[in-house]
This record gives sequence, C-alpha cells and structure tokens, in this order.
Amino acid sequence: MPNVFMTDYTIAKELDVEERILGPAGLSIVRGAATTEADVLAAVEGVDPIAIITQWAPTSAAVMDQCPNLKVVSRNGIGVDNIDLEYCRARGIVVTNSPTYCLDEVADHALALMLALIRKLVFTMDQVRAGQWGLGGLMPIRRIGEQTLGVVGLGAIGRYVVQRGRPLFKDVIGHDPYAGEVVLDGEPVPMVSLEELLQRSDVVDLHVPGTPETHHLMDAAAFAQMKPTAYLVNTCRGSVVDTEALVAALQSGQIAGAGLDVHEEEPLPADHPLRTLPHVIITPHVAFYSEEAVAQLREDTCVNIVNVLSGKPPINRVV
Repeated sequence: MPNVFMTDYTIAKELDVEERILGPAGLSIVRGAATTEADVLAAVEGVDPIAIITQWAPTSAAVMDQCPNLKVVSRNGIGVDNIDLEYCRARGIVVTNSPTYCLDEVADHALALMLALIRKLVFTMDQVRAGQWGLGGLMPIRRIGEQTLGVVGLGAIGRYVVQRGRPLFKDVIGHDPYAGEVVLDGEPVPMVSLEELLQRSDVVDLHVPGTPETHHLMDAAAFAQMKPTAYLVNTCRGSVVDTEALVAALQSGQIAGAGLDVHEEEPLPADHPLRTLPHVIITPHVAFYSEEAVAQLREDTCVNIVNVLSGKPPINRVV
C-alpha cells in the first residue's frame, strides 16, 4: 500500500479520522514525531511516501528529495511557510491546505486578547491572587467604545475581526496593500497606510502571513509610532514581530501591553522576559483550537490527499 507520511502531529492521539478517510483509498499511514529538518529526514528514510501530511515540521527540498514518488503535500493547517513551495512547483508536487477551518476561532481569540488587555483582566486576577483588592494599579482604563482598532491584514480572519470589532470600538480601520477596497456587511473598511494605522490605533491586531516581506513587520521603528497607551495583538505568525524590539518597547513603556498567541521561538523559553511582564498575555499557539475546528481540519487534510491522488480537485490547492 502507498504510504502517507505524517511529519508531526499534535492535535489528536488517535488516527481514527485519518484511517477512516485514507484507508478506503488504499493508503497506509506512517506517523512521525519530527520538529526539525534533521528529524524529518531521519523519520522519512525508507518510507517512500506518495503523500506527506505536515503540521509544523519543515518540509524542505532535502526532505522531498528523499521521496521519489511524492505527489502531494497536505498542510495540516492554513499557512504553508514550512513547505518549500518553489521546489514543489518545479517538481509538480501539489500542495494543499485547509484555509477555512479555524476562522471563527482565531478571530474570537484575537478579540478575547484585545478585551482582556483593555480591561486589564489578567493583571487584575494576578493582583487579587496576590491578596490585593480594588482599583490599585489598574488605572487608567478607557472605554472600549471610544477607542480605535487597527487590523493589519484583511484576509479572511482579519475581516472576521473587523466584523466582530465594529459593534465594540468607535472606529475600526485596516491596512492591507493587496486587498484593495474591502466592504463588509455593506460598509467599507477605512483603509490607511501602516504608519497611519500605528499612529491612530489603540489596538494593533496582526493577521498577515509569515513571509520574507512580513518578517519583523513590527520592529523598533513600528513600535515607536504606536501610542504609549496602545496594545499589540498577534495571532498570525511569530516572525511578524521582532521579539527583542517588543520586549524593549514594553519595558520602556513605549506601548502598554501585548497579547501573543504566536512567538518567534516556540515553546517560549521558561526564562523569557515576556513571561514576567505584567501587561502581557501569552497563550501557547492555541488560537486555532476548538473541537469543531480540529475535526474539520483533520478531514480536510485527508480529503485533500484522496482527491489529488484520484484526480479530483482538492478542497484548496496552494501549488
């Protein structure tokens, strides 16, 4: 039976969904537990897969060179920055993903981080647990309905955030050099330059892909343009934020706080200064998660493989 090689897989212990979809198509599953390219190279040796399912592990040219019969790489997620797309194009390997499985979840998580930061909920909880009571160090807190939300990246998730944010914030503005005019529920999203968005926003919310162009989009110069009372929220890719610059901006009071689900280094080291700053909320790259989202993702990932190998269109083809 042709093999489907899973580079890494952390969203489920059992492979019941995968076996239910791939088994009847005559495909067997070889499960790896790789985190680095070296891990993947070692795990794929001798497997000769016809398809690869990849979650976070690098699926590089070197890896795919070891797979002469490889026809499809199915990303177990949305972003494809861990896959060598140019290699796949050159060799004719189809790359697929599941672009809609967690739109609600990530948008909800981003909004939850915003509200928790503005209302200083985690800081308040820490004070109560330390035996304090009352306003204490909470002041000032400003009314959400008088604030501006700036959304960087108006893809599907960014648009969901705009729709959720409009009833809460006074103004919701956007920046996306590729989006053109964006109209949601009959109302245009005011599109501004990144510089203007950083200067005007009380919350800067990031929803851009991890590419060379967006690497360290939020650097020291960007933080210098933000209000000292403003918050940064990132649920897209850790590489979009210069972590050292963020720490410096938080420690100096250049910005008020941050809500981060993604990080340049994951897991975030136990001694990292972001873990100790009082107005920083850290979650461990879980914005995508709900039971319903994971169920959809697992099915999409496998259906993509079966469809490609049987000559049918996948749910979504990237390359």
